[in-house]
Amino acid sequence: MEKFYKEVLMNGIKDMIFILEVVNNDFRFQFINTAAMERLNLSNQIIGSSIMDIEPMEKAKFLYKQYSKVVESQKSYTYEDVYEENGIKYYAETDLSPYFDEKGTVDRIIAVVRDITHERNALSNAMEMISGLAESNERYHSLFFHNTDGIFILNKMGYITDGNEASEHITGYKIKELFGQPLKELLDKEDTGNFDNLINKALKGTNQSGDLIFKNKNGDQVNIIFKIIPLIIDEKIIGLYGILKDVTEQLQSINKLEESEKRFRIIAENAHDLITLVNKDEEITYVSPSYKNILGYYHQEYLKKSFLHNVHADDQERLVEIVRNSISSGEPFTIQFRQKNAEGDMIWCESIGNPVFNHNNTFQHLVVLTRDITLRREYESKLKYFAYHDSLTDLPNRLFFKEQFAFAKEQFLTNNTPLALILLDIDHFKLINDTYGHDTGDAVIKEFGSRIKSSIRDHDMVARLGGDEFVILLSNIQSSNNAIEIAERINHAIRQPWKLNGHTLTVTTSMGIALASSQRTITESSLMKKADIALYEAKESGKNCYKLYNVNSSNLPSYTHKKTKL
Repeated sequence: MEKFYKEVLMNGIKDMIFILEVVNNDFRFQFINTAAMERLNLSNQIIGSSIMDIEPMEKAKFLYKQYSKVVESQKSYTYEDVYEENGIKYYAETDLSPYFDEKGTVDRIIAVVRDITHERNALSNAMEMISGLAESNERYHSLFFHNTDGIFILNKMGYITDGNEASEHITGYKIKELFGQPLKELLDKEDTGNFDNLINKALKGTNQSGDLIFKNKNGDQVNIIFKIIPLIIDEKIIGLYGILKDVTEQLQSINKLEESEKRFRIIAENAHDLITLVNKDEEITYVSPSYKNILGYYHQEYLKKSFLHNVHADDQERLVEIVRNSISSGEPFTIQFRQKNAEGDMIWCESIGNPVFNHNNTFQHLVVLTRDITLRREYESKLKYFAYHDSLTDLPNRLFFKEQFAFAKEQFLTNNTPLALILLDIDHFKLINDTYGHDTGDAVIKEFGSRIKSSIRDHDMVARLGGDEFVILLSNIQSSNNAIEIAERINHAIRQPWKLNGHTLTVTTSMGIALASSQRTITESSLMKKADIALYEAKESGKNCYKLYNVNSSNLPSYTHKKTKL
């Protein structure tokens, strides 16, 4: 199953997925899926690199600003971006989600980039279609232009793209004066936050309504019941309908309720998510036909049943509490829980519930939208694994190494068990890449990691830091001889023939060994620095060798190395 979910993340998701590590106010790539590599012409060699290393300065500054918002707020953040490729303009929507370590600090950010070019183009096409229908379809003309309610067509940012005659009467503005302007500029300042909340909820796929105060062209206040409905084409939200009703006449309020119920029925009958209505007695009064497709039950089987019908016993108490609190407070809720399908399996679902009240503020019913999130739950549970492992070699990554080093350091200080680091890379790797291409370069890195892993002990760990750089954590070693023996085994493994992608290669490695053999204060950075010094000396000595830096022997490095004959 683990291989399956890794395959899903790498190749089964069309959206571009990135995992970036937060390192000292910088962001470094940990994981990219196939869609991202193909769309952006990237390779796994960017793993370990920062945004500033990969992107042009202007683009890097923009991305750095977006990712910094997630770190500062510790909340998810969504932004839209536009770019050109081969003279074609593309639009993208990026969801950034924080991932917290055990201390509650944001140490990684998961970015999911979705191509919304089709939605933008569809919105433009929809506007042309509506314009054509307005001229040729008398029924649409009557509904839209002669409706007593003001109707605006909005884009996803809440900007006005069209409107009917009634909206002109209510606001006092001609549509041409409002075209391309944000609708919330017509609102009383105290209601702009409520308006933004309605827009955000509607963009999640649910109809929203609320009481707002508008100011018309003369500066007069107009009390409006504002209803916002997602405009969906090809099952994607491309815009919004904003309906304005002047509530000075009670008859218009009654008409609003009737229209709302009718529209709800139309939407519910064609919905792909589960739609449920629950009355004040906590009984189900309506379920959408989609119950058959998702749960395998006919919707009639749920009528007059408790809203806990088929909910997992362990989730019922939590669901009851959140539903009753929602009805009491009048606030919507979101909850994840398990419920049984017709085959007897428990599936994970996510529900968004909204209590509905009449004009006397009496509770009428609860509208609940539910979707199956079983697959999402399962592959999200695997994200942690992929966040701790390198996608090319499947070896632990820098983050995993840091956590394992902290544990080894604790054992070192508690039990006085020596530990060592071996820092190593591939000699002349750039030449291999330039000569044989990135595919062969990736194959060399993958094989290199495999040979290292097969050369160390079961309780040791090798991690890929990025590019062709690897580190080995050796715990509970008896002396420097143990580290040297392992370095020799690695050299032996690397000396074996290399035949990859039809090429016979000569591959060697240089290694720097840092040993801490007595109790004292050590840090990952200090030991890594010593290993890096030793690696540098190995490189300066002509590569294809190792050198040892004994941290505790003196203040000066002492070196041992062996030149490998090819």
